[in-house]
Amino acid sequence: MDTDLAALLKVQDEDVTIHGLETRLAALEPRIRELDTRRGKALDAVERATATAGAEEKKQAYVREKIAEHKLLIERNQAQMDAVKTMKQATAAVAQMEQAKRIVATEESDLLAINRRLEEARGVLHSLQNELASIEAQQEAARGEVMAERAEIDGELAVVRAQRDAASAHVPAALLSRYDRIRGSRRVEAVFAMSGMACGNCDTAIPMQRRHVMSASGAVELCEACGVLMYFPG
Repeated sequence: MDTDLAALLKVQDEDVTIHGLETRLAALEPRIRELDTRRGKALDAVERATATAGAEEKKQAYVREKIAEHKLLIERNQAQMDAVKTMKQATAAVAQMEQAKRIVATEESDLLAINRRLEEARGVLHSLQNELASIEAQQEAARGEVMAERAEIDGELAVVRAQRDAASAHVPAALLSRYDRIRGSRRVEAVFAMSGMACGNCDTAIPMQRRHVMSASGAVELCEACGVLMYFPG
Protein backbone atom coordinates (compact mmCIF):
# COMPACT_ATOMS: atom_id res chain seq x y z
CA MET A 1 0.00 0.00 0.00
CA ASP A 2 1.22 3.50 -0.84
CA THR A 3 2.91 5.15 2.13
CA ASP A 4 0.84 8.34 1.83
CA LEU A 5 -2.37 6.32 1.67
CA ALA A 6 -1.37 4.20 4.65
CA ALA A 7 -0.68 7.34 6.66
CA LEU A 8 -4.01 8.86 5.59
CA LEU A 9 -5.92 5.72 6.59
CA LYS A 10 -4.16 5.81 9.94
CA VAL A 11 -5.34 9.41 10.39
CA GLN A 12 -8.87 8.33 9.49
CA ASP A 13 -8.75 5.46 11.99
CA GLU A 14 -7.79 7.91 14.73
CA ASP A 15 -10.54 10.33 13.63
CA VAL A 16 -13.14 7.56 13.79
CA THR A 17 -11.97 6.75 17.32
CA ILE A 18 -12.06 10.44 18.26
CA HIS A 19 -15.59 10.72 16.86
CA GLY A 20 -16.72 7.79 19.01
CA LEU A 21 -15.16 9.28 22.14
CA GLU A 22 -16.67 12.71 21.44
CA THR A 23 -20.07 11.05 20.94
CA ARG A 24 -19.72 9.36 24.33
CA LEU A 25 -18.67 12.67 25.88
CA ALA A 26 -21.66 14.48 24.36
CA ALA A 27 -23.98 11.78 25.70
CA LEU A 28 -22.96 12.75 29.24
CA GLU A 29 -24.36 16.27 28.89
CA PRO A 30 -28.07 15.27 28.90
CA ARG A 31 -27.42 13.20 32.04
CA ILE A 32 -25.83 16.19 33.76
CA ARG A 33 -28.64 18.50 32.60
CA GLU A 34 -31.24 16.04 33.89
CA LEU A 35 -29.58 16.01 37.31
CA ASP A 36 -29.36 19.82 37.34
CA THR A 37 -32.99 20.19 36.22
CA ARG A 38 -34.34 17.86 38.92
CA ARG A 39 -32.34 19.57 41.67
CA GLY A 40 -33.27 23.01 40.30
CA LYS A 41 -36.99 22.22 40.47
CA ALA A 42 -36.67 20.99 44.05
CA LEU A 43 -34.65 24.07 45.01
CA ASP A 44 -37.23 26.39 43.42
CA ALA A 45 -39.99 24.67 45.38
CA VAL A 46 -38.04 25.14 48.63
CA GLU A 47 -37.48 28.83 47.85
CA ARG A 48 -41.19 29.37 47.13
CA ALA A 49 -42.19 27.57 50.33
CA THR A 50 -39.66 29.61 52.30
CA ALA A 51 -41.12 32.82 50.89
CA THR A 52 -44.67 31.69 51.77
CA ALA A 53 -43.69 30.83 55.33
CA GLY A 54 -41.80 34.12 55.65
CA ALA A 55 -44.83 36.12 54.50
CA GLU A 56 -47.06 34.38 57.05
CA GLU A 57 -44.50 35.03 59.80
CA LYS A 58 -44.54 38.75 58.98
CA LYS A 59 -48.35 38.78 59.10
CA GLN A 60 -48.24 36.93 62.42
CA ALA A 61 -45.81 39.44 63.93
CA TYR A 62 -47.88 42.39 62.65
CA VAL A 63 -51.17 41.08 64.04
CA ARG A 64 -49.58 40.20 67.37
CA GLU A 65 -48.25 43.74 67.62
CA LYS A 66 -51.69 45.18 66.86
CA ILE A 67 -53.36 42.92 69.44
CA ALA A 68 -50.85 44.08 72.06
CA GLU A 69 -51.55 47.74 71.17
CA HIS A 70 -55.31 47.32 71.39
CA LYS A 71 -55.14 45.39 74.66
CA LEU A 72 -53.04 48.21 76.08
CA LEU A 73 -55.72 50.63 74.91
CA ILE A 74 -58.37 48.54 76.70
CA GLU A 75 -56.34 48.68 79.90
CA ARG A 76 -56.05 52.44 79.61
CA ASN A 77 -59.78 52.80 79.05
CA GLN A 78 -60.40 50.56 82.04
CA ALA A 79 -58.18 52.80 84.15
CA GLN A 80 -59.97 55.88 82.88
CA MET A 81 -63.31 54.38 83.93
CA ASP A 82 -62.25 54.77 87.55
CA ALA A 83 -61.48 58.45 87.03
CA VAL A 84 -64.59 59.52 85.11
CA LYS A 85 -66.88 61.98 86.83
CA THR A 86 -69.78 62.30 84.44
CA MET A 87 -72.09 59.89 82.68
CA LYS A 88 -71.02 61.29 79.32
CA GLN A 89 -67.37 60.50 80.01
CA ALA A 90 -68.26 57.04 81.26
CA THR A 91 -70.33 56.32 78.17
CA ALA A 92 -67.49 57.45 75.89
CA ALA A 93 -64.94 55.36 77.77
CA VAL A 94 -67.14 52.26 77.62
CA ALA A 95 -67.72 52.75 73.89
CA GLN A 96 -64.00 53.04 73.22
CA MET A 97 -63.27 49.96 75.30
CA GLU A 98 -65.98 47.88 73.60
CA GLN A 99 -64.70 48.94 70.17
CA ALA A 100 -61.16 47.97 71.13
CA LYS A 101 -62.42 44.58 72.40
CA ARG A 102 -64.21 43.91 69.09
CA ILE A 103 -61.04 44.81 67.20
CA VAL A 104 -58.98 42.51 69.42
CA ALA A 105 -61.47 39.68 68.92
CA THR A 106 -61.25 40.10 65.15
CA GLU A 107 -57.48 40.27 65.25
CA GLU A 108 -57.23 37.18 67.45
CA SER A 109 -59.42 35.31 64.98
CA ASP A 110 -57.15 36.47 62.17
CA LEU A 111 -54.13 35.38 64.19
CA LEU A 112 -55.54 31.89 64.62
CA ALA A 113 -56.01 31.62 60.86
CA ILE A 114 -52.48 32.92 60.27
CA ASN A 115 -51.09 30.43 62.79
CA ARG A 116 -52.80 27.57 60.96
CA ARG A 117 -51.50 28.74 57.59
CA LEU A 118 -48.02 29.21 59.02
CA GLU A 119 -48.01 25.74 60.52
CA GLU A 120 -49.06 24.29 57.16
CA ALA A 121 -46.43 26.37 55.31
CA ARG A 122 -43.69 25.22 57.68
CA GLY A 123 -44.82 21.62 57.23
CA VAL A 124 -44.64 21.95 53.45
CA LEU A 125 -41.25 23.66 53.70
CA HIS A 126 -39.87 20.93 55.95
CA SER A 127 -41.11 18.25 53.56
CA LEU A 128 -39.58 20.00 50.53
CA GLN A 129 -36.28 20.52 52.35
CA ASN A 130 -36.15 16.80 53.11
CA GLU A 131 -36.93 16.02 49.47
CA LEU A 132 -34.16 18.35 48.29
CA ALA A 133 -31.68 16.76 50.70
CA SER A 134 -32.70 13.32 49.44
CA ILE A 135 -32.24 14.35 45.80
CA GLU A 136 -28.82 15.84 46.53
CA ALA A 137 -27.75 12.68 48.35
CA GLN A 138 -28.93 10.50 45.48
CA GLN A 139 -27.22 12.72 42.94
CA GLU A 140 -23.88 12.82 44.72
CA ALA A 141 -23.07 9.29 43.57
CA ALA A 142 -24.55 9.85 40.11
CA ARG A 143 -22.57 13.05 39.58
CA GLY A 144 -19.42 11.31 40.76
CA GLU A 145 -19.94 8.56 38.18
CA VAL A 146 -20.54 11.08 35.39
CA MET A 147 -17.49 13.14 36.33
CA ALA A 148 -15.31 10.03 36.51
CA GLU A 149 -16.54 8.88 33.11
CA ARG A 150 -15.91 12.34 31.65
CA ALA A 151 -12.36 12.39 33.04
CA GLU A 152 -11.72 8.93 31.58
CA ILE A 153 -12.98 9.94 28.13
CA ASP A 154 -10.99 13.19 28.23
CA GLY A 155 -7.87 11.18 28.99
CA GLU A 156 -8.52 8.80 26.10
CA LEU A 157 -9.19 11.74 23.77
CA ALA A 158 -5.89 13.37 24.67
CA VAL A 159 -4.02 10.16 23.78
CA VAL A 160 -5.87 9.56 20.50
CA ARG A 161 -5.56 13.20 19.39
CA ALA A 162 -1.81 13.04 19.99
CA GLN A 163 -1.68 9.86 17.89
CA ARG A 164 -3.72 11.58 15.18
CA ASP A 165 -1.34 14.54 15.12
CA ALA A 166 1.61 12.19 14.82
CA ALA A 167 -0.02 10.26 11.96
CA SER A 168 -1.08 13.40 10.09
CA ALA A 169 2.55 14.56 9.99
CA HIS A 170 3.20 11.76 7.47
CA VAL A 171 0.37 12.79 5.09
CA PRO A 172 1.15 15.30 2.31
CA ALA A 173 -0.32 18.69 3.18
CA ALA A 174 -2.49 18.91 0.04
CA LEU A 175 -3.97 15.44 0.59
CA LEU A 176 -4.56 16.09 4.28
CA SER A 177 -6.26 19.39 3.47
CA ARG A 178 -8.65 17.65 1.02
CA TYR A 179 -9.37 14.97 3.61
CA ASP A 180 -10.05 17.49 6.40
CA ARG A 181 -12.32 19.51 4.13
CA ILE A 182 -14.40 16.44 3.26
CA ARG A 183 -14.62 15.35 6.91
CA GLY A 184 -15.66 18.90 7.76
CA SER A 185 -18.94 18.25 5.96
CA ARG A 186 -19.94 16.07 8.95
CA ARG A 187 -18.69 12.79 7.54
CA VAL A 188 -17.31 10.29 10.01
CA GLU A 189 -15.22 8.69 7.26
CA ALA A 190 -13.90 10.43 4.17
CA VAL A 191 -11.72 7.72 2.57
CA PHE A 192 -13.19 4.55 1.05
CA ALA A 193 -11.70 1.61 -0.78
CA MET A 194 -13.26 0.97 -4.17
CA SER A 195 -15.71 -1.91 -4.28
CA GLY A 196 -15.02 -3.72 -7.51
CA MET A 197 -15.52 -1.17 -10.25
CA ALA A 198 -17.46 1.30 -8.12
CA CYS A 199 -17.02 3.82 -5.30
CA GLY A 200 -17.04 2.02 -1.97
CA ASN A 201 -19.34 4.69 -0.48
CA CYS A 202 -22.02 5.42 -3.08
CA ASP A 203 -21.55 2.46 -5.46
CA THR A 204 -21.17 4.76 -8.48
CA ALA A 205 -19.25 3.03 -11.30
CA ILE A 206 -15.78 4.46 -12.03
CA PRO A 207 -14.51 4.55 -15.65
CA MET A 208 -12.00 1.83 -16.51
CA GLN A 209 -9.21 4.20 -17.50
CA ARG A 210 -9.47 6.03 -14.18
CA ARG A 211 -9.50 2.76 -12.27
CA HIS A 212 -6.37 1.68 -14.14
CA VAL A 213 -4.54 4.89 -13.21
CA MET A 214 -5.55 4.54 -9.56
CA SER A 215 -4.45 0.90 -9.52
CA ALA A 216 -1.13 1.61 -11.18
CA SER A 217 -0.18 4.72 -9.24
CA GLY A 218 -1.88 4.17 -5.88
CA ALA A 219 -3.45 7.63 -6.25
CA VAL A 220 -6.25 8.78 -3.98
CA GLU A 221 -9.02 10.30 -6.10
CA LEU A 222 -12.26 12.17 -5.47
CA CYS A 223 -15.59 10.49 -6.22
CA GLU A 224 -17.45 13.01 -8.36
CA ALA A 225 -20.80 11.53 -7.30
CA CYS A 226 -20.61 11.61 -3.49
CA GLY A 227 -17.47 13.66 -2.84
CA VAL A 228 -15.44 11.16 -0.80
CA LEU A 229 -11.85 10.11 -1.43
CA MET A 230 -11.35 6.72 -3.11
CA TYR A 231 -8.40 4.38 -3.41
CA PHE A 232 -7.82 1.13 -5.20
CA PRO A 233 -7.42 -1.67 -2.63
CA GLY A 234 -4.30 -3.80 -2.71
